[in-house]
This record gives sequence, structure tokens and C-alpha cells, in this order.
Amino acid sequence: MFLVEEKKSENGKTSASIYMRADGLFEAHIYRAEAISKEAASFEVCGVTETLKPLQAIVDEELGL
Repeated sequence: MFLVEEKKSENGKTSASIYMRADGLFEAHIYRAEAISKEAASFEVCGVTETLKPLQAIVDEELGL
């Protein structure tokens, strides 16, 4: 997976990373403040889409942007 974009909520308690997968789909990971580090078990998959724009909208909503 290739990192496309990283975003952080205004209060800094939640962050997100958007990746492009090898199959061409985009995948977003949401990290909560209670997670100690960005490990596989410490994120929620927010969504998987064929295009970037819808996923960016979902991430912005989750982060309160």
C-alpha cells in the first residue's frame, strides 16, 4: 500500500491515513487517541472505495473537518 494522504482532527485526538492499495482501490484507516501507536490492531478501516474523493469526504466527516 502507498500512503496518499494523512489528516488530523482539530483537537488532535483522531487522525487518518488514506492509502492506495496494490489492486488500485483506496483504503482509509482511522486512528483514535487511545491507540498507543499506528499498528495493525490500533486502527479502524473507515472505508474502501474505487476513487479518492468519496473516501476523503468520509475521512473529513469522521475527523470533524
